[in-house]
Amino acid sequence: MARKPLAEAQWRVLREEMRQVMIETARHGLLITYSELCALLKTAYLHYHSPQIVKLLNEIGMIEREAGRPILPAVVVGKQSGIPGAGYFRIAGEGHESENSFDPKVNWEADLKAVFDYWSTH
Repeated sequence: MARKPLAEAQWRVLREEMRQVMIETARHGLLITYSELCALLKTAYLHYHSPQIVKLLNEIGMIEREAGRPILPAVVVGKQSGIPGAGYFRIAGEGHESENSFDPKVNWEADLKAVFDYWSTH
């Protein structure tokens, strides 16, 4: 039996729930894995490999960037790699004029520091 898609209102509630989990993670200066993030969600069940989690994290990242805040999904990492997935790096790499000016690991570490610094005082 296929799962029903989330209604728009439920999607927004789930997105905000994810955002709040990431904010609390950042306030403590920690990282969280995709599976840990999904396990903490109460609004809806999401598998950590689902396309919905990628879409939600991308939306949160864009919302945070547009609001002038650091890219919050920088705190969400793969269990084995210890770094964010490709979606994060697409958002983080926007605005760089050439691939030569964008070092993903260096950029992520700077973003992560900015996220920790911002949320430790907000």
